[in-house]
Amino acid sequence: MGVSLISPALPTIQAAWNISPSQASLLISAFTLPGVVFTPFVGLIADRIGRKRVLVPSLFLFGVSGSAVVFVDGFTTILGLRVVQGTAGSAIMSLTVTLLGDLFSGERQSQLIGFNAAIIAIGAAGYPLLGGGLAQLSWTVPFVCFGIGIVVAVVGSAVLTEPASSVNSTGISYITNAVRAVPTRAALGLYVAIFGIFFILYGAQLTVVPFILDESYGLSSGAIGLLLGLPAVTMGMTSSQSSRLIRHLSPPRLITLGFVTYGVGMSLAAITSSIPVLVGALFLFGIGQGFAEPITDTALNRLAPDAFRGGVMSIRTSVLQFGTTLGPPVFVAIASIVGYADTLLIAGIAALAFGVSGYGFLTLSRQSR
Repeated sequence: MGVSLISPALPTIQAAWNISPSQASLLISAFTLPGVVFTPFVGLIADRIGRKRVLVPSLFLFGVSGSAVVFVDGFTTILGLRVVQGTAGSAIMSLTVTLLGDLFSGERQSQLIGFNAAIIAIGAAGYPLLGGGLAQLSWTVPFVCFGIGIVVAVVGSAVLTEPASSVNSTGISYITNAVRAVPTRAALGLYVAIFGIFFILYGAQLTVVPFILDESYGLSSGAIGLLLGLPAVTMGMTSSQSSRLIRHLSPPRLITLGFVTYGVGMSLAAITSSIPVLVGALFLFGIGQGFAEPITDTALNRLAPDAFRGGVMSIRTSVLQFGTTLGPPVFVAIASIVGYADTLLIAGIAALAFGVSGYGFLTLSRQSR
């Protein structure tokens, strides 16, 4: 909700406050940037005092700070509330996946992480339509929806169980023990994949593609919104089957195939002038996301010992937020030089090369062993 619900309301907010587009976009940056810095500390605290003790207050803070925007009368204050909400939202994103790793194992764990990714995809597709519709009533109405966080906090405090904590260290000793316990090379590879997934998602799919749909096809904002929701369909279908996919291919291979699919989808979207082909390319975006995102979360959960899972998954969320924050300005900067279609083509070729070379490297490594 933090980004998808508010993005369509930005023009209305800009008009209501008589501010520039760049100032209005700060409502998104103020939400995403805190997670890059603060989320690792959230994971450390959650490992130390418990997941539920951090998650439930974060849900409450997310709901209160988001809905409080309705009642303030200064744009600077609104940005401050969005910073608070973004910090709480990052904790929620990190700890939900952490708890799935704590409370479930094996095929059930990967299945539920896949369902979690599918639910996120449904939100990514549905919230822009909801936010755009509510913003037609008033710029404040979308922010009212954040009050549901308070309801979820109350329910969570009643139904969530707290996994037993085995952490007996803090500060430098915690970091040292975590580095010893977690396979560093494998974790770094998964973090790179997470960054790439969300760098592409927010930079290519959610930033460059809308401009292409507007400039090359002359589509209305409503039609653009509908087309941008298409990848969520195949992403949800693919991610819900992640537990079955893992039976046939290892998580690293599935992740590299995700980047291959990204690359094909972006390249097709860049070179085509046909709406049906473009629709197929967007579906490929979703399949790539379904291969890569939930599988990466599953692999990180399996990699992390129980005592350090909160810290490992919080770094994942921080890296994710960094990708979502950096993607749009980087893609727009490149597009200002070579154009949107060529930018998408360059990104597609890069993703394809990354995926193919990664898959080849994994195959050679397996053969050498």
